[in-house]
Amino acid sequence: MSAKKLEFFFDFASPYSYIASHQIEAVAEKHGTELVWQPFVLGGVFQAIGANAPRDNKPKGEYLLQDLEDLTALYGIPYKQRTEFIIRSILPLRATLQIPQGQERARAVHALYKGSWAEDQDMSRAEVVEGLLTDAGFDGAALVEGTQQPAVKDELRKNTEDIVSRGGFGAPTYFVDGSKMFWGHDRLDVLDRYLENMQTG
Repeated sequence: MSAKKLEFFFDFASPYSYIASHQIEAVAEKHGTELVWQPFVLGGVFQAIGANAPRDNKPKGEYLLQDLEDLTALYGIPYKQRTEFIIRSILPLRATLQIPQGQERARAVHALYKGSWAEDQDMSRAEVVEGLLTDAGFDGAALVEGTQQPAVKDELRKNTEDIVSRGGFGAPTYFVDGSKMFWGHDRLDVLDRYLENMQTG
């Protein structure tokens, strides 16, 4: 029995989700599993569970910068150290939610992650998000305008509450068929093996 659905919960503020975004599609395609891109607010999860962001631990925060340099070099992923590490990601997350699942949403996610972690752009600025989405073939202006719709705001809030209710605590997080959870870009091999065992078990 193959997995029917693989949910990828991510926030543009998470550099490790950026790394995972370059690899998750290959895992889903290998096993013939539907990939569902689920934007959520990582800071909201930290607040809900009473956890601190890694950057709040000074030694860990300093190591994080080196780790990102090393990992992106290892995987051949474009990366530029940010002028301000904190990304205010609400705007691009809401924009992403308006795009249909599948290849269209994947294209938008990659475009917005490029601006976030390969180009050091200010993702809180409407003109930046609009430009990245327009360059990716979308109506960037309409998507930015749509970020103020109550239904879009509610969907992002519900996604954030959903991952907490299922035991999630960070990004990236993956759920197989709604229940089995994996966390971290460095657990993709474990996820891959799990999906393989589902097929052969």
